[in-house]
Order: sequence, then C-alpha cells, then structure tokens
Amino acid sequence: MASKKQCMIKTILTQFLSSSSDDSSDNDVEYAISIWMMTKSRISVQYLLESITEICISENISGILCRHSSGGSEQIPLHNRILILIWYMASLDKYSSIADRFGVSESTASCAIRNLLQFIQENLVKKVIIWPTGDELQEIQDLYMELKGFPGVVGMIDGSHIRIHKPQIRGIDYYNRKEYYSIVLQAVVREDMRFTDVFTGFPGKVHDARILKESPLYNMAKNMDRNFHILGDSAYPNLPWLLVPFRDNGHLTYAQKTFNKTHSSIRSNVERAFGQLKGRFTRLQSVNQRDIRTIVQTILTGCVLHNICIINHDDMDDMLNCDERLFK
Repeated sequence: MASKKQCMIKTILTQFLSSSSDDSSDNDVEYAISIWMMTKSRISVQYLLESITEICISENISGILCRHSSGGSEQIPLHNRILILIWYMASLDKYSSIADRFGVSESTASCAIRNLLQFIQENLVKKVIIWPTGDELQEIQDLYMELKGFPGVVGMIDGSHIRIHKPQIRGIDYYNRKEYYSIVLQAVVREDMRFTDVFTGFPGKVHDARILKESPLYNMAKNMDRNFHILGDSAYPNLPWLLVPFRDNGHLTYAQKTFNKTHSSIRSNVERAFGQLKGRFTRLQSVNQRDIRTIVQTILTGCVLHNICIINHDDMDDMLNCDERLFK
C-alpha cells in the first residue's frame, strides 16, 4: 500500500502535469523545484550544482556555468538547467513538453540536456562512481562476513537491459533474447547499492560474459587482493575474483545448496539497485534516442544521479515501488 507521502506526491504531480501551458515560466520552474525537493532532495540538487561548478572552475571549462538561451535572450542559470536535466531523466517527456514546463524554447531545453549529459559522462562519472579503497573494501567484506557469514565479498555484478528504439545502424544486433531492442548496462554495486563500476554500450544481443571480458573491470579485477571477490550469477565465468553459484544438476550437497542460497541473497542487492535506478529515473525504462552515444551518456548520467541520491541519504524505499520487471 502506498504511503501518505507517495499519495501526496502523486496528487501534486498529476495536478502539475495537467496544468495549463499558459502558466508563467517562473511558476512552472518553482513548481518543478518543489516537486523535485519532495521526491529527490534539495541536497542532491545542491551537490550536483556544486560538483559541476567546482569542476568547471578547477579545469577551466567554459560554456557550462552560464549559457544563453536561443536567440541571445536572458541567461538560463545552471540551477535551472540541472532541473531540466533531472526532469528529463525522471520522465519520458519529449523535449517540447519539457521546454513548455520550464518556459524555454525546445532548442534551449535540448541543448541544456545534451550539454549536461556529455559533461557528466566526461567529468562526473569518474568522480562519483568510484571503486572502493583498501579500507573500504575491508569494511564491505567485514559487513557481509558478519551479516551472512560469507567471506571476502566486496561487490555484486550483473547486467541490465536498457530498452531503446531500433538503432539506424546494425539495429538487429540490439534485439535481445527478450525480444526488444536494448543496450546492456553492466554494473557492480556495494552494500548500500551505490554503483562502484559501470560499463555500457554493448548491444542487447551480446552475452554478459563477453561484455565482462571487454570491460575495463576484467583486467582491473585480476590485480585485486585474492581475499576479495565479486559475486555474479551463472551467466558469468567462475574466476578467482568472481564467484558464481554451483550449477544445480540435481545432486548438490547441503553445503553447496547453502552456498547458493547465501550467494543469491547477497547478489540480489544489484537487482535492487537496478530496480531503484529505473524506478527513480524513468527515462532508463525506455530511452527514446537513436544516437548510441547519447543513449550511453543518458545511462551513465542515471547511474551518477543514482549514486548522488544515495550519498545524500535520499529515502528511496519509501518513494519507490519497484516493479520486478525493471530489475533486468
């Protein structure tokens, strides 16, 4: 049953989305801000704003902190452009609809979204999606040893299909075994469902094991301390640093069954992370772009925003009722 907070937010969102486009742009923006504050947290917006500003200043990147709208009219503040991006990520609205909501032209909204998607891919992914340090790795494995009696766990890996439209080039390669077009997101998560490694761009037809071998993680993990390992499902190979469940041939021992059960309960964390990612950032349920580069940037931006929300302790479980169909 939905909480009172969820019902209140649903009511406000319904009222907002059905409001007249003749409303003033200032009211639209302020209303959008108020919705975001309730569902995503003021702190997360501020964190993103400060992160982008800090990078632009330290690396002397021009064009992001202050951009003009089309035709040389009044400036669109970075804060508002971030909200435009967030609206884009949290909805399936077209550029024209988003532009109307924020009182800007469609080209201005499109430009703001595309520029920030590219900026986040080039500058924020490596700062927000971080492999744990030595001490953090030890803390994670200690946690799972204490909670589950399973030694050495420092992450869980899985792949998730991001639904897309058929690409114009080699479209058939993106048609997956579930009979829709997709790009695969490979991710490793830690105990709090933060992504610690992401890799995306491979067509939906490609098997998880091959994607792993093509990813930077495959070579990086070879140098990981042999006392630490990642848990993956049976789609992956069993490696010194990657543990998969015993294949059930009908003759598993009690110890092997216990291993598989504990393995599965820990590994479910990555499925929950995918569910929260797609539940919060609805755009990732179906990315209506045909340019693969833009699709990859959109997926990575969702992962960055997901981590920012967790870093700032946003209450996801109370806000989302994730459909299990989103997990994969």
